Order: sequence, then C-alpha cells, then structure tokens
Amino acid sequence: MIRTHLNYYRRKLTVFLAEKADMVQHREVIREVASGVERSWVYYLMLVVAGQIALLGLLTNSVAVVIGAMLISPLMGPIISSSLALTIGDLSLARRAFKTIAVSVLLTVAVSALISLVSPLKEPTAEILARVRPNILDLFVAALSGVAGAVALCTKRNYVVTATGVAVATAVIPPLSVVGYAMGTWQPKLALGGFLLFFTNFVAIVLASDLVFFTLGFRTSLAEETSFSHRTRIAVIGAVLALVSVPLVYTLGADVARLKEKKRIERILKSHLNREQVSRLTGYQQTPRDKELLVRASVNTVALIDRPERQSMEQELARGLKRPVRLELEQVIVASGRELAPVEGKREPLPVSRGQLSAEVGAMVASAEQELSRALEPFPVSRTKVTFAAPGEPLLITATLRRDYPLSRDELQILSRELARVLELPVELKVEAKPLLPQLTFTADGEPVPQTQQALEIVKSLPEGPASFRFRLSAPPDRRREALSLKGYLTGKLAVPESVLSVSTQTQKKHGVTLSVVRQ
Repeated sequence: MIRTHLNYYRRKLTVFLAEKADMVQHREVIREVASGVERSWVYYLMLVVAGQIALLGLLTNSVAVVIGAMLISPLMGPIISSSLALTIGDLSLARRAFKTIAVSVLLTVAVSALISLVSPLKEPTAEILARVRPNILDLFVAALSGVAGAVALCTKRNYVVTATGVAVATAVIPPLSVVGYAMGTWQPKLALGGFLLFFTNFVAIVLASDLVFFTLGFRTSLAEETSFSHRTRIAVIGAVLALVSVPLVYTLGADVARLKEKKRIERILKSHLNREQVSRLTGYQQTPRDKELLVRASVNTVALIDRPERQSMEQELARGLKRPVRLELEQVIVASGRELAPVEGKREPLPVSRGQLSAEVGAMVASAEQELSRALEPFPVSRTKVTFAAPGEPLLITATLRRDYPLSRDELQILSRELARVLELPVELKVEAKPLLPQLTFTADGEPVPQTQQALEIVKSLPEGPASFRFRLSAPPDRRREALSLKGYLTGKLAVPESVLSVSTQTQKKHGVTLSVVRQ
C-alpha cells in the first residue's frame, strides 16, 4: 500500500517537473549564461573595483560596504556558467568558465595583497575574522543560494531580485579579499581560512545549480562538445564537495564546543558574582593557554572578593570544563544603593595580633619584591617597602632599582597593575633608580679586579643582548689606561659590540672609572 502511494507521488512529481522543464527556454538560457563567460576590460574592472571595495569594508569593519561589494561583483556569472557547462557536458564552455574564474581569483587576490601591503591598517577586524572559520552551515547557505539562482535564471521569475540576494548570501568576493589581505600582511592561516570559505561557496553553488539545471531538462544533447556522462560529472563534483565538508564539519563542531564552553563559564561566574546589592559580573573573556584556560572577569562589587571565594570559582570552573582553569578577577569597588544586610554566616573578623600583622605585611613585601624582580630581571630590586594609607587610598609601594635609566610611565603603569592583581589591592608604585654597577676597581696593572669582573657578569643577561644597549665609559685623564682596559674586557670577554661602546673623559677626578648601561 505504501509503495503504491510512493509510486503515485513519484509519477506526479515526474510529470510536474517535465511540465516545468518544457516551460524553460533552454537554448536562450545557454546563450545568456555563455555570454557571462566572455572576458572584457569591463568585467575585470568591475571585479577589481568590487574586490577593493570589499577589502576597504573589511579593514574598516563596515558591513554595509562589504554588502555593496557583493552586489557589484560579476564573479557569479562565470560560476553559474561552469555549473551549466558541467550539466550539459559542454567542454568548450567549461574551459572558458574555469579559466575566467581562475584569472578572476588570482587578479582579486593579487590586487588586494598589494593594497594591504601599503595600507596602514594591518590588524584583522571582526569582519575579517568572521570569514576565516567556515563551517558546514556556510556550505548549506551556498547550496541553497545556488538553487535559488539557478531556478530564477531558468524561469526568469524575479531574476534580478533573486540574483541580488544570491550575491549577498554566497559572498564569493569578500573571502578573496581576505586572502589578499592575509597574504599582504603575511598571515598564512587567515589566507587559508578565507580561501576555504571561497572554495566551499564555489563548489556548493556549482553542485546545487548543476542539480537544478539537470532537473529542469538541460542535457548533453544541447552541448557543442561532450566527453563525460552526467553521472561521472556529478560524482566528481560530489567527491570534491564531500572532501571540502570534512574540515567544515570539524570547524562547526569546534565552534559549537566553544559556544557551550562560553555559556558554561558565564553560568558559573554569574552564579557566584551576580548577588543583589553586593556584586555583579560586567564582562569576561577566556583565553586558552598551553595547559590551562585563563578566564579574566570584571565585576562591580561593594567589597573585595577574598581569595577563598575566587578559589571556589576556579574549582567549579575546572570541574565544569574538565580542564585546569586560572581565574583573574578585575574588581571595581562601587557603592550600594542601600545599606547591605549582614551576609548570612559571615562573622566579624577576630582581632589580629602584632605578630600576625607583622607576618602578613612581611609576606606582602616579599610578594611585591618577588613580582618586581621577576618583571625587571636581570636588574636587581631591593629595599621594597609597603606603606598603608588612609581608607580609600591606594597602597604605596616603594623600591630601589639598580638600573642606569628610570622606569618609563608605561612600565610603572604595567607594574602597578600587576602588583594590584597579585596583592588584590589598589597600588601606587614608586621606584628609585640607582647606578647598575658599584664602584669599579682595578689592579696595579689596570685590569679589573675579580669583584669588578663578577659585577660585570650582568651584561651577559641583558634582555635582547648587549647590542640593544649603549655602554658609556667615563674616566679622569689620569685613569684613561684603566678605561681602555675595561673596554677591551667588555668587547673580548663579554661580547659587547664595539659600536655600542663610547669612552669619554671626566672634567673632575672624584668619580674614578664609571660605566653606565642604557637602552638604545
């Protein structure tokens, strides 16, 4: 019974499609499609203009400009022509279509790469990054767009409107502009992602249009030159499509997993931080590291969230994500709209003894000095002190840095933020710069004594090597021999380039031989 019904509906569908195929002017459609393959200076001019409009839209992160480039691009013509050529087996038309597509791709990529090379805008925008991770859904969009375009072309129903929509939906020109941008800025991974999106759209459009053309009665009898059967051509293009689908399915799976991970992080953070009249999550971001996931969250709170609470959130995130997690909280102290009720289970802190307070302050000083030493290595940091200010004022941290040039404003700002993160308190940092090297002494023969040689070993640890610094030797006239001996020791034993060494004569004799090391 079921088979009878299926056969009935299959015959009805066959009759319906045959009637629709009879309504199609096959010869006229073939002539129109074949004319779209003809290469002319107008075609290439419009192609280059569309590619550069798309590139500028991508660089300026403008969706409207990118859409405009899609509408201008004439590249859909050769793509549809190649699909029809495969359907009817017209080898001559296929050769011309694929040659036009190849030249169009190379020209668009080359011009976009040249423009990107000289453009001051080098950073990838959101519009660029959105076109370097295609997934299987992009393939479905391109396939459905190919169906719509082929049907509109054959039936002449709303063809202009449909062709416009197909051009926007498939977006074949922006991925090529992304490839050119990535090559011009030498970002191979972005170039590969952009080309994969273009190739996905191209293959899906060709296959979907091919099936529509075949359904509407286009056969090899309409071709001038044939070689392979339609089944063979469909098998070849289908195999290519299946091959392209493998990385697309993987990308879709990775995107879905990342979205689930993001939602899980948001749910856990909100469950801990969104408390009425106490604190509220204002934003977060996750960054994969080698062995862990770094989660940075910003929160408005009426009181600082203590370390145990942060560790509890880290543990719950690690359990939920099944991977190690490190949580960094950026806490902004705000005032509550009304007086907060006592938090259930929270007790007043017990009085702290002088010994406990001394130990806590000592640990704070040690943490601050350790963090400064790590950040400013190899330059020694000493005499670190912590001064507690009035309520609401930042913690004052002072230290002495053995370096011949002071910290820049940017360095101070970065170090202050890092100390505030480690100590979980607002910090004001003041660092006094002292000479890097102690008083230099020499033997009677003018050679550096062992203590001086040991002090000079720090030259080997300078960041980016001695060539990134300038070494300024200064000596009184009567100690010129010692200065030249020290210069020879620096160039011979410590591999300091002679081009970064300078020797000057002191006008006063009270300083002896001095050496300063400063950044170039």
